Amino acid sequence: MPEFLQIFLTGLAGAVIFALFDYFGFNISLKRKWADYTHRNKYRTAQLLFHILLTLLLFVFTGWQTALIMNIIWWTWGCDFVFYLFCEIFNIGNDRGNFRKEVLSNSVQWAWWTPYGLLFTGKGKTIKFIILLTQFIFGILISIFISII
Repeated sequence: MPEFLQIFLTGLAGAVIFALFDYFGFNISLKRKWADYTHRNKYRTAQLLFHILLTLLLFVFTGWQTALIMNIIWWTWGCDFVFYLFCEIFNIGNDRGNFRKEVLSNSVQWAWWTPYGLLFTGKGKTIKFIILLTQFIFGILISIFISII
């Protein structure tokens, strides 16, 4: 396998692992009533620590490019896109909002931390699905470029 492809796929795998952690972790936090959406949210603290640990592991064992690729995919809404795909695939207990309900209906109001959100909207403002998808595709393209350099 060409080295650039291995670098890209490793970073992408990191993003998928993070999304899987997010899917199961968030569903567990809902069941345990940890999803209180405050600054002291237990799940968000665990999620942040996992994100840092995963980034460090990628950096140490596979290099800066894979760690950067995973974080670019995360920042451009890629991990959330995969999270919602997991919601569609698993739909455990039918207790979590799904891709059609929250994303395709243009109801995403929490993506303010993405590049588009920081540049053009604000916290609590809705970002349409086509913009989120376009941003995610740009993140993948940038990630491919990083894997080649």
